[in-house]
Amino acid sequence: MKKCFKCGEIKPYSEYYKHSKMKDGYLNKCKSCTKKDVANNPVDYDFTEKGVIRIIYKTQRQNSKTRKMNLPSYTKEELKEWLYKNNFKELYNNWVKSGYKKDLKPSVDRLDDFKPYSFCNIRLTTWGDNFLKSVNDKILGIGTQGAQCKPVLQISNNKIVAEYPSYSQAKRLTKYSFDKRINTGKPDKNGYIWYYKEYIKECNQELINFN
Repeated sequence: MKKCFKCGEIKPYSEYYKHSKMKDGYLNKCKSCTKKDVANNPVDYDFTEKGVIRIIYKTQRQNSKTRKMNLPSYTKEELKEWLYKNNFKELYNNWVKSGYKKDLKPSVDRLDDFKPYSFCNIRLTTWGDNFLKSVNDKILGIGTQGAQCKPVLQISNNKIVAEYPSYSQAKRLTKYSFDKRINTGKPDKNGYIWYYKEYIKECNQELINFN
């Protein structure tokens, strides 16, 4: 729970926008007060078109440094020009009309997660669509999100019957938990044995017939 300095009400953290520079990670002003202030005071810079573009570019530079990739191949002004040529104005207006819903905020996504930001490797989208793509990539085991996942093998009679990009995906599709059986060689309740693929290779297991 957190007290809004504007209205004085104590509200759950879900009622505050996230802000990385705040001590607790959230603004000191609740969403309701923030929206009112933005509506009454269009100079609240982060919610203006220029402010959104500044945040997009700043985030791209930060992400590039974190991932130890080259910085964006364009300047902020060049990105601004590209955005307006690619429907940024319409996306921004839809975001404003929605009351600044996070899912509809304009965002820029890379087409290939393993390559740096360049005009050949970005697309304009919304925050919600961008987030959904990252979730799907992780589930399917593709992109940098998928690279974080460890493939899981489902085995029966010393043969691989299925390979999943992650434990979460295997659990989702088989509809039961078997985490305590992974890498033990012991069958689960349905008679299957489970191994992380990297574990098999590291241990040089020969019990399984790889394709």
